[in-house]
Amino acid sequence: MANLSQADSALPQMRPSRFRLPRGEAWRENLYGYLFISPWILGFVLFLAGPLLVSLGLMFTEYAGFKKITYVGLANFEELIKFDIRFIGSLRVSAVFAFWTVSLAIIISLAMALLLNQRFKGHTFFRGLFYLPAAVSGVAMTFVWAAMFEKDYGMFNQILRIFDFDRVAWLTSIEWALPSYIIMRLYGVGHYMVIMLAGLQSIPDDLHEAAKVDGASGLALFRHITLPLLSPTIFFLMIVGMIGSLQVFTEGFMLTQGGPARSTLFYVLYLYIVAFTERRFGYASVLAWLLFLIIMGLTLLQFWLARRWVHYESQEA
Repeated sequence: MANLSQADSALPQMRPSRFRLPRGEAWRENLYGYLFISPWILGFVLFLAGPLLVSLGLMFTEYAGFKKITYVGLANFEELIKFDIRFIGSLRVSAVFAFWTVSLAIIISLAMALLLNQRFKGHTFFRGLFYLPAAVSGVAMTFVWAAMFEKDYGMFNQILRIFDFDRVAWLTSIEWALPSYIIMRLYGVGHYMVIMLAGLQSIPDDLHEAAKVDGASGLALFRHITLPLLSPTIFFLMIVGMIGSLQVFTEGFMLTQGGPARSTLFYVLYLYIVAFTERRFGYASVLAWLLFLIIMGLTLLQFWLARRWVHYESQEA
């Protein structure tokens, strides 16, 4: 036996060989791979990375398109800070709009998800029904809402007339224009509802059953079990909703163009007016990058605050 072991040790150690393509075939395979992803690379360079770099340079210039580019240094930033009243107004309008739309959307979607999470006859039908408005094109729904908000024959004023209330100039009055957009934005709450419903169904039933055995009431179950375990879903919806609400553009552009009296001048709508109506691409680039910094700052702030109120099941365990 000793002789056999010595003979085995004398044999060369066999290692598993790695399969390698011939140099020509490997080069051809890499080429095919780059050819397949080349449309994405080309689109990324032309429509994302390229414009980003160009806008960085345009921030320090005055450029009206197809004309000479004039270097102005920090003049665009000085105008933004000292003279631009529309910038402050648009920022306020977008902030108010984002706060109310995100808050109301989360509250309404949570209530809808709690209701549709129950097992009753036809619950799947109602889930699809409530989600359906979120699947409709935003442009089409904007026209529908414009008809409903019409002062003389709109649906909302017809309902007010039934109860002997005065008609409301929804989109043409300073007091009601922005609230009208907030109401309009809530038509897509079905998207939030689906995500909230998924979060509810991911909560283990054992936790609720154990709490019920201990005598916990329905309110206590919601406060101490459902809400803490649903907090990651709520946090996600807050981030996504905030980013989307601060970039709202379609409704304002199609219906009021920022009026009346700039009460619906959303930030992105103002950016569009500066860039493509006033043709001040340098100043518009400053506004665009500032919006990016605002959204990034608010997102990082929410992540920092999330450590205090967002609870994950793994952490609870």
